[in-house]
Amino acid sequence: MGNTFFLVHGAWNSSWCWEKLRPLLEAKGHTVIAPDMPGHGEDKLLIEDQNLEKYARAVEALIEPLDGPVILVGHSFGGMIISQAACYIPNKIKRLVYVSAFLPQDGQSCVRITKSLKPTFHEKILASGSDFILSEDRKTSKVTPETCADFIYSDIPRNQALMLAQHLGPESNAAQKQAVVLNDTFYDIPKAYVRCSLDQTIDIMLQDKMIAETHCDAVYTLETGHCPFESAPNSLAKILLSL
Repeated sequence: MGNTFFLVHGAWNSSWCWEKLRPLLEAKGHTVIAPDMPGHGEDKLLIEDQNLEKYARAVEALIEPLDGPVILVGHSFGGMIISQAACYIPNKIKRLVYVSAFLPQDGQSCVRITKSLKPTFHEKILASGSDFILSEDRKTSKVTPETCADFIYSDIPRNQALMLAQHLGPESNAAQKQAVVLNDTFYDIPKAYVRCSLDQTIDIMLQDKMIAETHCDAVYTLETGHCPFESAPNSLAKILLSL
């Protein structure tokens, strides 16, 4: 009997990002669930009203009715979401998988983690001559196509990266500033981390810092940028299928 992979996208993104990976898992007899987080993609909720807890509760609501435990996979900011969601439904989680993702400790927010290693992602964007695009009410942010090409899709041909950037939308600033509230059950759930050694968004040194702070029973490395589901979907699928 196959596994159920529940895939959680990162900030600014939506479920479309898994379109190359999904069929590779399904072809091996596994079930794949890859929803849009509230306010992202096809979801109609207002993004400016969202926060980390709402994202995690949305994941909980989708997993709770399922028959068996899932392999819960988070990319980038999705690591914050799966960590919080796992605390709500630990008995429904077979394993947590972090794909170049934030792996928090209790009380940490995404913003706090990024500030723990210099230069931060924001500082690198500023140094490149760009910046986040803030909404008028400063509740949401977006990234420019150039930032996407330079950092998020840095190992993908630039013309293709610029096209992929068109799929990205606004992200809730409140979600990125909200801290996780983890419990003891979180640390009991098996965890795997997929390091992306060429990542220009979450630096490999920051990835390794998070791995050192929270035990992962399996650690893998891909020589890719931030989004291996785009640049190396077969390699990422091979790792997930081995779990």
